[in-house]
Order: sequence, then C-alpha cells, then structure tokens
Amino acid sequence: MSSTVPKRHSRRSSRQGREKPSPPPKRYHSMSSQSMNQRERLREVARDTIELIPELLGSLGKEKDAKAVYKIRPGERLKPLLTPLHPEPATIKVINDDTLNAAIPLAYCISPEEQQEHNPRPAILNFADSHRPGGGWRNGAMAQEEAICYRSSLNCSITANPNYYPLHDGILYSPYVLVAKDANHQRLSGHARTLPTVSVLSVAAIRKPPVKKWEVQGFNPTGVRMKYGFARDKERDRTKLKMRLCLRTAAEHGHTVLVLGALGCGVYENPPEDVAHCWLEVLKEAEFWGNRWRKICFAVLDSRNEGIYDIFSHVLDGKKV
Repeated sequence: MSSTVPKRHSRRSSRQGREKPSPPPKRYHSMSSQSMNQRERLREVARDTIELIPELLGSLGKEKDAKAVYKIRPGERLKPLLTPLHPEPATIKVINDDTLNAAIPLAYCISPEEQQEHNPRPAILNFADSHRPGGGWRNGAMAQEEAICYRSSLNCSITANPNYYPLHDGILYSPYVLVAKDANHQRLSGHARTLPTVSVLSVAAIRKPPVKKWEVQGFNPTGVRMKYGFARDKERDRTKLKMRLCLRTAAEHGHTVLVLGALGCGVYENPPEDVAHCWLEVLKEAEFWGNRWRKICFAVLDSRNEGIYDIFSHVLDGKKV
C-alpha cells in the first residue's frame, strides 16, 4: 500500500544576586482575550484533524499503534547503569516555543548512530487535563494539551481507555503519536511516511496549589524582589513524584531525547520558579545518573512575555544532567 498522504477535500485549503524576576503564575495560553470567531476556527481545526488522522494512519498501517496507551503508576526506581549510556551528560536547552515545534526537529534530525538506539523517538511532556482526555480541544480551547491534539494523533491514544481517567499521580504513555500539522494548523507536506512521530508522556499537574511569597535579594532599584513557591511540602513533593515518574517511564522505554516543560505553570497556577527548581533537583537525583539522556529541551512558550520563559532559562538553561 502506498504511504502517500491520501488526497481529500479539506474544509479549508545559586539563588541570590542577579536572579530573574519571579512573577505570580499566570495563564500563558488564555482564551479570555480571543473572539468567538477564534474559538470556532479552532473547532474547525479539530474537526479537520479528526477527519485527517485516520486517513494518514490507514495509509501507514498504524491505526493500532496510534491507539496504544499505558497507564504508569509510581513503582520501583530505575536500576543503576553499570556504564554510562552516553559519553557526556546532556546539556539542558530552554527555548521559547511550543512543545511540538521543539520536538519536530529532534524527530527529523536523527543520525545513523542515533537510529541504533533502542528508541530514538523523542519523548514529549503533555500537560494533561486530569479528567478530560485532550481537555477542551474539540470545543476550541487552547492550552498546551489542546495545541498537541490539534496537530497530531494524540487523541487516538488518550481516549482509547476511559478507565484510565481521572489522572492523579499516574501518567499515560503513548508510544506512537503522528504529527500531521504545523504550528499554523496546516498539513505538513510530503508523504505520510515522512511525517514526524513522537512518544507522549501525559501528566496532570496539581490544580492551583497554595502558593507562598517572600522577599529575597534581587537586582532592582529596591534591592529585593518577591519570590513565589509552593506553600506546602506535600504539593512540592507530589510534583517531583510526577516528574520522577515521567523520567522513569522515558528511560524504561529507551528514550534518550526529552522535550519537557513548565508543568502546571499555565491554568493550574503552579509557581514557575519552584517548578523549574523541582525539575533540576529530580534530573540530578542519583536514580538518573549515568548520562541517560542525549538531549533535553524545555519548551516554555511565553508568547505574552509574562516571565515564565526567563525563569526557566535562568534556572535550567546550560545545566548538565
């Protein structure tokens, strides 16, 4: 069977010193300022994606793969590596872009040596709605999870088993997700067999945890700034548990390329600076020693210039793990 994209009629053709400011967490994908025309346009994008994806998967013979999903719950630690997996630790890169835009070049640019790895496909983080698979993507909503669903086959896997919801401290692992559209929701060109694929780790952040603020030394005219963090250890510890589970799952399935992000720093109002430090702490835990990762990218879309990208870049960019 040819793997050419089928022809079809579309409906449209140290923490002191010169630290970065730490603003209160805000929504970075807000529909509040968008018109109903924008919401209806996204509904149309969703309908087009729902129609397009089965055709692409059918041409590739990947319908079953796209529906595969596994519920992963907290369990045993990773077994230590006897020898380092890679010659050098990974250097974290933080970019101001969305998750799929960060992942697509990593999915395309795989060297012959990397093809020999157990699973060269990038593993990306999906900030999942804890109760509704895909959140409000069918109704024109636009947060990080919806953005992935508009452009890919993710909806096929996360809706395959309703018993997997609600998500609490477990995560969903979708091994095969086909990316079919670009950031403007236009179909990617070329044959279906050339479309990028990723694996997806769907994790639900804590909803609006209590947040505390305090004064710390800051580089500004007053010499101090306000810092925001989790008010209680239990929410911070649960967040790190979720991060740990994502990294374990990626490692257990042979992924060495990760696209992570600002977990819970959008509509769930988790404190960005503390979340960034949680990521760094978990990535440096002994369980993940041994140069397990080849590339780690944090995709932190901050289109409204609310400071979230600056915070993550300051805490994480250039760190070796």
